[in-house]
Amino acid sequence: MTHRYEVISDFINQFKAYGPNVIDCFSNGMCYYFAQILNSRFGPSTKIVYDPIINHFAVEYDMRIYDITGDITNNSEYHWYDWDIYKHEDPLHTERICRDCILKRR
Repeated sequence: MTHRYEVISDFINQFKAYGPNVIDCFSNGMCYYFAQILNSRFGPSTKIVYDPIINHFAVEYDMRIYDITGDITNNSEYHWYDWDIYKHEDPLHTERICRDCILKRR
């Protein structure tokens, strides 16, 4: 029987197989979009999470946290917040995140 974490890890590994540039892209500047990809692929049992100190997006799936590098649940440098809740707590910060990270231009 395949466990859920194996399914999402396999999906992430398909992206990682394209090399370090893909990992760098989704780790540095496009993490929100990788979180959206995971959220879209794994559906309603996921939620996008955000770390405001590191300024990084990931996805919570089956009580685990994932980004382009894989399962980062046990990485203590992160402090995750549910993005759907966090984005309403500080409208000015959310506006900056949207402008500079999500909708950014080069």
